[in-house]
Amino acid sequence: MKITCLQSLTNHKYTQLLLTLLLLFVAYAVVGAIAAEVILSLILLIAIVLIVRTFFLQKRAFYFYIVIAGLAFISDCFYILFTQSSYHRLIPALIADSVYIGFLILSIILMLHKLFENNNVTIDTIVGGICVFLLIGDLWFLFYSSIHLFHPDAFSSARETIQTFDLLYFSFTTLTTVGYGDVVPVSQLAKVVANFEAIVGVIYPAIFISRLVGGYNPD
Repeated sequence: MKITCLQSLTNHKYTQLLLTLLLLFVAYAVVGAIAAEVILSLILLIAIVLIVRTFFLQKRAFYFYIVIAGLAFISDCFYILFTQSSYHRLIPALIADSVYIGFLILSIILMLHKLFENNNVTIDTIVGGICVFLLIGDLWFLFYSSIHLFHPDAFSSARETIQTFDLLYFSFTTLTTVGYGDVVPVSQLAKVVANFEAIVGVIYPAIFISRLVGGYNPD
């Protein structure tokens, strides 16, 4: 039995998700304290819940995904609050990033499937496509964050240290192929991952625009 009460609330599911993703992006730019980092993790958890709501899962599967997302949030908070520099401290962060990465990959695949299986182009289709683009940027941000956890020198910046927002900023400048050059990958792994993001950043808009044009019906 599917969650009909959630279905009735998802008429503007992509709009809700888009607003949450934009809030997450802006929040990373304006906050930096430990408490703020926890708030950012909470916003990311809310985004995950909104994503899961778009899947129309059975109740058991729905709660399973929510529990996994909650555990990732707890792991992320544990990493943020315990600021001692140690290898064991990095494990919760890696667990949280891995879960979030899995969620985003699954979300992007399922959302693209839903967007492309519908023959008619609607506002929901356009907003959903924008959400996917932002999720791709967030996904690569998590890739860069995981690399930076274990290799702090994998990225170079005009500033002395790489901050969390620097990696998010670098992800979207790479995805949009702007590449200002103030944050650059240094390690070979970081360079390869950045190259793949640039390729996706070129291919996805072309495919999505062709989908919009192909599904446009003036009648």
